[in-house]
Amino acid sequence: MHTSALRKGMAVRGAGVLVLAVALWAAGQPWPALGPWAAAVGPTEAVVSWQAAEPGMGTIWYAEASAYPAGALSVAVEAPAALQQVRLSGLAPGVRYVYRVVLTSGAESPVASFTTPPERFQPFAFLVYGDSRTHYDRHQLVAERMAAEEAAFVVHVGDLVESPTPLEWEKFFTSGTPLFQTTSFYPVLGNHERNDRSYYALFELPKGGGRDGDQWWSLRWGDVLLVGLDSNLVYLKFTGLREQTDWLREVLAQDARYKFVFLHHPLYSSDLFYRGDENLAKLWAPIFQEHGVTAVFAGHCHNYEHVVREGVHYFVTGGGGAPLAPLSPIRVEGSVFAVDFVLHYVRVEVGEAGVTVKMIPVAREQRTETGTELIPLSGAPVEVVELGG
Repeated sequence: MHTSALRKGMAVRGAGVLVLAVALWAAGQPWPALGPWAAAVGPTEAVVSWQAAEPGMGTIWYAEASAYPAGALSVAVEAPAALQQVRLSGLAPGVRYVYRVVLTSGAESPVASFTTPPERFQPFAFLVYGDSRTHYDRHQLVAERMAAEEAAFVVHVGDLVESPTPLEWEKFFTSGTPLFQTTSFYPVLGNHERNDRSYYALFELPKGGGRDGDQWWSLRWGDVLLVGLDSNLVYLKFTGLREQTDWLREVLAQDARYKFVFLHHPLYSSDLFYRGDENLAKLWAPIFQEHGVTAVFAGHCHNYEHVVREGVHYFVTGGGGAPLAPLSPIRVEGSVFAVDFVLHYVRVEVGEAGVTVKMIPVAREQRTETGTELIPLSGAPVEVVELGG
């Protein structure tokens, strides 16, 4: 059902505000669509998306968490489409919002939520993970564990899907449902997304550049700077890489309490088969150093590693569900800590005096005579890193 909807509506975007009102709704039919998922793209704006089984219309009911549902407002789309993306404006900064989508058929989505960026600093936490492709049952394990966290948003560092087909996107959204309904979701491009138009159709991201303005992006969370990059040189080519690098220098030159960068390909890695991208390291590492980047998060390698180079902390977190990969016994220069064959994610706690990065394990892959099995882990951090303010 979802697959046919994706084929029909992958690149179609919703439009317009039809009505604002305060109301409640009656119970309706079971929810037949993918999503909803949301991304706060600024202190007063967020985009809510969903993928219905057939082209149609719907209404978003939303309110600040403290006023939901009695004080809910409604925004209705004005044109039928399978993939709908509706921008909510006039939101309050630094506030958690609760929302629900009701289709014209009467079907109601689960209740979901997102938080808007504050205008000034306030302590918060966010989650980072990557490489959820291929084994979506494993992705579901990681997503369910992450959904139980208190977090302002989540960043996915690429390779969301095995390939950018309707069936793969359906598997991704279905397996990640618990997570996507609890927070804002910000991805960056991996190589398995292939720079495909489906990625750009599905995700509305903060203001950036490149293709559709979503190929790379930045967002301020109070006085904390978040930067998402495209590290796929094969698609960027020389012109795109130069454009993005010029943009990167300009964005990182901003004053910020902390600066976090997200990309798919790690600059440095002890992965047995992939040792990092030397070209990107030569180009971008000096920029990160010059502008005082607090931490850089990447995926691509299906393991976990923490590398420190010239005062910049680099974290590889590729344990979101893809086939787990071994680390080399010979570690890359600056490698502080590394773990392989563990599904995991990273929790980043941002405080006034410093930042704490925690690697949270979900399950360990153990080889048996008949194959492999997953051993659930308690979730106690395997590594805790304190980064000064």
